[in-house]
Amino acid sequence: MIPNTMKAWVLNSPGVLRLKEVEVPKIREDQVLIEIDRACICNGSDPGIFHGHEAYQTPLIFGHEASGRIVKKGNQVERFAVGQRVCWWFEAGAFAQYQAVTPGNVAMFQVPANLTLDEAPVMELVLAACRALMEVRAGKGRRTISICGLGPSGLVLVQYARALGYEHIIGWDLFETRRNLAISLGADEVYDPVRMAEGRIHGIPESDVGVLMMGDDCLPGEPTVTAFMRSIRTGGLVVSYGHPEGGCRFSPYVFQARNLWMRGPVNDMDVIRRRGEEVIDMVTDGRIRIEPLITHRVDFEDFLPAFENVLEHPGEQIKVILKWREQ
Repeated sequence: MIPNTMKAWVLNSPGVLRLKEVEVPKIREDQVLIEIDRACICNGSDPGIFHGHEAYQTPLIFGHEASGRIVKKGNQVERFAVGQRVCWWFEAGAFAQYQAVTPGNVAMFQVPANLTLDEAPVMELVLAACRALMEVRAGKGRRTISICGLGPSGLVLVQYARALGYEHIIGWDLFETRRNLAISLGADEVYDPVRMAEGRIHGIPESDVGVLMMGDDCLPGEPTVTAFMRSIRTGGLVVSYGHPEGGCRFSPYVFQARNLWMRGPVNDMDVIRRRGEEVIDMVTDGRIRIEPLITHRVDFEDFLPAFENVLEHPGEQIKVILKWREQ
């Protein structure tokens, strides 16, 4: 029995989050209604949305990383059925007991049967992060890769790059715990950008591809992105993926002198759906592991202090899983 109302974390205005009782969404014929099993905090996007983002109008139900079970579907929905466990990229409104999702607007998949309830919501992050390399496959001229930022997305990308056949994977991150986890998940070597920003770049093997997964640059001196670009071979590719709230600074001289190319992640939904099936297979067979990314589990009702901790101490947690207290 689907109730008339539900609890949801509502962003009333930038910086103002409240747990409220709201109406359960009424779905259209092209939508499904999902009872949320678990959700998780997005370390990359949620802080920017919380502080105010041009793409999101308040008030809105916060959050976008979740998974759950379809409890109702419209007549126009063909590929999914009531009772299926699903994950999807991307639709906001996940920090609630129920969410209406439009399969035609997102990349939606059945959750692999071997994933636990806690692992399943992280699939949104996995699909999102893998977009950075969905069209940058390993091969001739693309054998080595560097990843700047080993937060949740960067740690997923370490595993995806290995599964795609990259032969040498290098990681950059400020936090030792993340660097160590990257090694355990398949990185060949890792570096602290504090040292790299000081110009000690010579001993690092040059990479064919560099992926920017970092948030705001908090280091003094030369921008971290400039130092990172110095580690990419002449004529190499830089993929810009991260969401720094303060924008991204780098030297155009270094970018131009090294004859680098830059592109963003894949946003074509047809490509994401097609490549996403491969990603699902990689998670199913263990080439991409989710459990090592989960560092905290809290009740949905206790989301706000957990989120504040993510904002204030980004190095202390990777994925924070949220569940309703009665589950």
